[in-house]
Amino acid sequence: MDIEKINLIANNFFYNCKVLNIDFIDSGLINKTYIIEHLKNGKKAKFILQCLSNIFESHEIVNMNHRFITDHIEKQIKESNLIFGNYRWEIPSLIRCNSNNLFVLPFDSGFWRAMVYIDNTLSFDILEDKSMAYQVGIGLSKFHSSCSNLDFTKLNNSIKYFHDTKYYIDQFNNSLKDYNFSKLDVNVNRRVQNLILSLSNHLIYIEFLLGYLKEKSIDNSAIHGDPKLNNFLFDIQYKYVVSLIDLDTVSSGYLLTDMADCIRSICNIAGEEPDDIKNVYFDVNCCNFFLKGYFSIPNEKGDYGFALLPEFIYLIIVELTIRFLNDFLQSNKYFKIKYKTQNLYRAEVQYRLLSSFVTQISILSNSLHEIGILPNPTFVSDVQKIV
Repeated sequence: MDIEKINLIANNFFYNCKVLNIDFIDSGLINKTYIIEHLKNGKKAKFILQCLSNIFESHEIVNMNHRFITDHIEKQIKESNLIFGNYRWEIPSLIRCNSNNLFVLPFDSGFWRAMVYIDNTLSFDILEDKSMAYQVGIGLSKFHSSCSNLDFTKLNNSIKYFHDTKYYIDQFNNSLKDYNFSKLDVNVNRRVQNLILSLSNHLIYIEFLLGYLKEKSIDNSAIHGDPKLNNFLFDIQYKYVVSLIDLDTVSSGYLLTDMADCIRSICNIAGEEPDDIKNVYFDVNCCNFFLKGYFSIPNEKGDYGFALLPEFIYLIIVELTIRFLNDFLQSNKYFKIKYKTQNLYRAEVQYRLLSSFVTQISILSNSLHEIGILPNPTFVSDVQKIV
């Protein structure tokens, strides 16, 4: 990134700003994000600078949601409504642009924004140990607790049809109808066809499962929307979760969606893009640590249908497999890539995780029983018939 360009952008958020160092955060699949070290009033300081992706409905909606939820949590922190012991809990607030008094700066065909940098923290793409899964569970529960009394009806969807599994399936089926598979080389075409065939029975079952879940009465709440592992910031010294960042996808939805996506992320201890796909499996022990952490926070939780957690984990892994594969078929328009078949590989990784998860559902069900949650006993047998 051109330091002169960054200097120009930074000076729209901070007067007399001099950029000292730029670190590109490579882990995000959507936005371009940088940690900027600069001189502020003669002292070194850091902030987050981000160029928003064009996948969002509007940049205004993204920032309105972001500010709404951070203002709410900051107010609760100031009024001591959040009691999490002596552990700090911080929120990545937006910084207003000096030049237009807004939270976004149009510059060089992009839309840029700045956020507060949370000091003495680090993030991970892969868990270092099981205790971190426990801390992630606490962290997600803190976020849900922080938002439990927020009016989630004021949140607007920043991405159309986000987490609408039926929509993703329909998009995928439409892609298959029109796709010219002959343009792929032989090896890539074989990989694609194998994955399509492997998914076919799952997609049939998903149609039934979505109808089943639609009949359930589950309370809505404010959710993060993308609580994967690298969106949690850990305290450098003590390794507890300080913040849940990347609030572009906050919306109203099911807490189960957040829990399932977070579990999907942390329980693939090989990572989402491992060097060897054979190392991918669903670590149910990590899931157990996460659940213990999540339910250790005494939140006021409504009827959020926690007994349906296995179904939601299954659903989210299938959903992401389809999204990655469909993005590959659609010339990689959504997720950032470094090589042409990267989204295909990401889809293959998720499918392998799915296959492993199916074999672990009965163990997960027993774990839920131990904490007083009674899952659907027929789900295990239904899914295992597929494989």
